[in-house]
Amino acid sequence: MRFSPECVPCLLNRVIYETELVGPDKVAEALSASMGILSQTDWSHRNSAEVATMVHRKVYQISGYDDPYKDLKKRSDEAAEMIFERIERFVKSSKDPLEAAALCSIAGNVLDFGIDVGFERPEELGQKFDSLVKEGLAINDLPEARKILAKAGKVVYLLDNCGESVFDRLLVKEVKALGPKVIGVVKGEPILTDVTMEDALRVHLDRCFDEIVSTEEFAVGVDLKRAGQRLRKEIKEADLIIAKGMANLESLSDENVRPVLYLLRTKCEPVAKTIGSRRNANVAKLFV
Repeated sequence: MRFSPECVPCLLNRVIYETELVGPDKVAEALSASMGILSQTDWSHRNSAEVATMVHRKVYQISGYDDPYKDLKKRSDEAAEMIFERIERFVKSSKDPLEAAALCSIAGNVLDFGIDVGFERPEELGQKFDSLVKEGLAINDLPEARKILAKAGKVVYLLDNCGESVFDRLLVKEVKALGPKVIGVVKGEPILTDVTMEDALRVHLDRCFDEIVSTEEFAVGVDLKRAGQRLRKEIKEADLIIAKGMANLESLSDENVRPVLYLLRTKCEPVAKTIGSRRNANVAKLFV
């Protein structure tokens, strides 16, 4: 997905937010450096996730913190664990557990911070989760994805944010019940609230995936040009890629990677247009 003018205020607001988390006195410096990168970037030839990676790398250097969202990630996991048993009962009692688990996993994608449609505090999740699930899926390609899964030998599952990863456990269970081996993918280095290996082990994702591999990079989404050889191999061999969240869509939509099932909440207009949905919708979109 190309970087667009609408991406600018969103990215800069995130810069302000993450710098204030760990170094309020460095906000002006972080903003100035970020605007410098944007002013020198030819947007027409850049992927939106690639531009965001450049900006966040610089902001992290300025702040002096390699994981400014560390506390928020733990709090997000705790908030999700607080309602996990209720969500698990919902999935088990559903007529279609795969769809129910996917919907809950997507609803957890709202655990995002520093954007206008995210949460101010992780603890809000329990109050708002039911209403998000009741919205259902604006795009539902799960029937087509189920056909692929029924014949699949290997699925690569690209994780997104902490908190929602707690609900991913339910979806991974339903996917594995259809037969394939499922490999989870975590970030090689902390970036935003995305799941790293440390975060994955904290919520016991190693117990549900057959294996967990790392991107081996600092990147918003997945930059296949810089990702580790092991991940590139697994993606090439996968019968289906399940990609959680907007950043994975932004980064992979320009790559020749298929089939991909994108599970996300459309939190901005550019992503909504790219995937063919309205904004603020739960989406399960399959690209083959």
